[in-house]
Amino acid sequence: MANQMNQYGGGHGPGNVNPYVAPQNHGGGYIPAEQQLYQPQTQTQSPEPPSQRQPQYRPPPQPVHQSHGIAYDTNQRAPQSGFVGSKSAYTSAVEVDEYNDASLVPAKRPVHLKGIFHFFDLDTRFRFKYPHLYQLPAFQYGSSQSCRHRDSMHRVFTGPLDDRYLSPWDGHLAKLHVQATDELYDAPGTTTWRRTYIRSVAPLNVRIATWVIDFSADPKSWKDWGLILLRFVPASFALTFLVLGQDSMPIKYGLCYAPLPYKFQGYPKAARNQLENADTKGSPRAIHTDQSDKRIKERLLNPRYLCFLKSPEDTGLRGAVPMLVSTWQAKQRSDNIVNYLFVAYSTEQFKHESNEDMESLHQIAERATRDAQLSAYWVACSCMPDPSELEDDVYRISDIMRGAKAMAIAVGAPSRTTHGTAPTTIELLKHWGERMWTFPEVLLSQNNEVRVYARKGQLDAPLVIPKTQFAAQVWSDATVSRQLVEHYEGSLGLSRLELVTLALQCLVYRQTTQYLRGDHSYVLMGLLRLRPNIDRTDTAFQAFARLSLLNDSDLLLERVICTLPKTPNQEWYETGDAYGCNLWDIYPTCQVAGVGEHDTVIIDGAYGTSIRWKAFHRIWNVRNFSWKRWLAWKLLHCSSAFVLIGLVLIATGIQTCVPDPYGYPGTCSGLGNIGIGFLILLFGSVIWFMAPRLLRLILGGKFWLTQAAVFGFEGYMNLATIERSIFGGNFGRLSWSTNGSPLSRHHKNSFGECIGDDPTDDIEVRNLVEKAKSAGPGDQRIFTLVDTFSMEVTMFEASNPPIALVICGSEGGMKRAIGCSYDWSTGTLYRETVLRVKTTVLDRMDRVDKLKLGLKRPRVEARHRVAL
Repeated sequence: MANQMNQYGGGHGPGNVNPYVAPQNHGGGYIPAEQQLYQPQTQTQSPEPPSQRQPQYRPPPQPVHQSHGIAYDTNQRAPQSGFVGSKSAYTSAVEVDEYNDASLVPAKRPVHLKGIFHFFDLDTRFRFKYPHLYQLPAFQYGSSQSCRHRDSMHRVFTGPLDDRYLSPWDGHLAKLHVQATDELYDAPGTTTWRRTYIRSVAPLNVRIATWVIDFSADPKSWKDWGLILLRFVPASFALTFLVLGQDSMPIKYGLCYAPLPYKFQGYPKAARNQLENADTKGSPRAIHTDQSDKRIKERLLNPRYLCFLKSPEDTGLRGAVPMLVSTWQAKQRSDNIVNYLFVAYSTEQFKHESNEDMESLHQIAERATRDAQLSAYWVACSCMPDPSELEDDVYRISDIMRGAKAMAIAVGAPSRTTHGTAPTTIELLKHWGERMWTFPEVLLSQNNEVRVYARKGQLDAPLVIPKTQFAAQVWSDATVSRQLVEHYEGSLGLSRLELVTLALQCLVYRQTTQYLRGDHSYVLMGLLRLRPNIDRTDTAFQAFARLSLLNDSDLLLERVICTLPKTPNQEWYETGDAYGCNLWDIYPTCQVAGVGEHDTVIIDGAYGTSIRWKAFHRIWNVRNFSWKRWLAWKLLHCSSAFVLIGLVLIATGIQTCVPDPYGYPGTCSGLGNIGIGFLILLFGSVIWFMAPRLLRLILGGKFWLTQAAVFGFEGYMNLATIERSIFGGNFGRLSWSTNGSPLSRHHKNSFGECIGDDPTDDIEVRNLVEKAKSAGPGDQRIFTLVDTFSMEVTMFEASNPPIALVICGSEGGMKRAIGCSYDWSTGTLYRETVLRVKTTVLDRMDRVDKLKLGLKRPRVEARHRVAL
């Protein structure tokens, strides 16, 4: 342990030939005026933290003219501008002429689906369970290790890792089947989950009835009337023998969304309530044995070591002696508080293994202390000599900063520098400001101005910078860091949430030599009131999460999990949101109850629902009773009977008009039957001609009550095709969400109303759809969700199909729904996307049991499946 912390502290004493502890990089016990130094063993340092470069999406591929499964209409106009989720301006159909031969915009007519004809595909497999026809995944995970899963019903499943979901019907772990568009299903497989094709689940009689009008260009006009009539002849004949019954199914889940049968059955790494930690075993005695909170690190009220000036009343340099404060007080026989100066420096400029650098540092420290008219100073290289306390001392330096009467910064080029041109003081100061550990030193200093002493410079004339101007002159992130300076100066108050967010943003991009993975959070905790004990096993996220749980950070973690990263590779500490919202714009509706393993959190109180990927199912619905619809129903059913009766009456009438040798000449007893039959035939024929309109009237109408369900499929289909697959016809009930995902688009119509647009009207989204067709494992794909309660369709990007929606917060008048995939080997739900849904969905959604949520799913190596 001592060897590992040598880079941070030690016990070099001024004036001694042999230091009693090896010199350190970030602190220690160096004693000035020494001639020899003990050289510690070199240590392999961990790499620097991630660079500041922001990952970006790869440029979209060149636009294509037309894709399979999308019908284009060159006469249709593009919607007006105004949308959410894109940096560039909306690209109208007229503006894409430079990319395409014509202004191609997806049309509204449905697309014919192959359906059951996929049975003849070579890759299609059969099974007795639904869905019966499917494709095996083209890739499988590389690990062959057997995994264990325990579901909410306490059933245990073991097997190799693959893609599965929790069945809402009985909670068992089932293999994931994802329905895909015909183009994706027929293409070479690129997934780790099973694929199946999209089925039309509406009753046959409904599909026959709507077939007459659905595939016409404009069924409300006379343009395709001849084609409609030709289709109507066989359709009407078929419907004569079919009863036009209900197009719905029995109620499921009490009309609510399908539940998410998840249950967290493990222990958190660090729980908000200590009773839930594994070491307490649920006993309150384990908590109340010690009155102090064992989770909180005690603050350092006074420094243990200081360098005391020799002859402090003199203005010249006389040297300094490092010693215990208690020893000095005993010698002086005084319990008075010692005012001291804090000396800030960087080990990049003053090497601990260099005796010359250490002597120069102490000369600067002594000069600054005498200028401040103080009798002692604290410097890391000499005031942390105890190896057993070194780690605690390093992470409690912020207490030393807060207690100092003044602060001075020492800068200078290392003594072993060989370059020719000597850097200026301001250049050295900017280099000093790039280091992570120096950032809180300026924030916590008590001075209104910062005094900078340069090595080999005029020590009697230090550079003086007003503290409020320090950020602009020294730090590259002055826009953000200036706010923190003003906060600690008292001129600009930041909220608890803003303080933590801005401080973390500044720290993560500064350079440091990593000692622990949670170093950034351990430096951040020096700016906060409560500080957790150091856990060497913590990852960077776990350290930050424990710090947030311990402090009142205004539900910071709860807000972070509700954000949608701008890019798939965005790190957890980058709080940028794809919807352009700040953290304080999000109001959490759940609570983080603990920190889990593998960079996860345990949340409670969220609402959730399962997403059905394997197929659509019929939707129970209620439509208002209408005499017009009832009459149309009866007329359509009777039309074929009227025609048959009319034909029978005419035929019998003709037969009775045959001359009777025994009757009176010139008489015809069948004329009445012919007249009546002709009228009935005419009436039935008129109904036949009106059948397309009557069909739309009968099967149309708005739903006043529906079964709530969320369906999903991979790829893109237009609304007409989606609605025909679920409800049997294109009745205009479904609409695109206006701002449900970053791919959503909308425009304002002539009445000032917000209208959702087909996302593929935007050429950028259309390019994403094309790009996703060749996506491999781990790449971004296009998925579509259909909500039968709000009757909205949302298209989004994700690497894996989310098996559930978990609602954890509110923002902008809508709910933030986290789309989660499921890693059953660890029982973890991982955030794949974040959608915005209407608040009213909570009326049909149940709460979810406590669950383990991860912000980014670890990428598991996948290889091509070996054909059996």
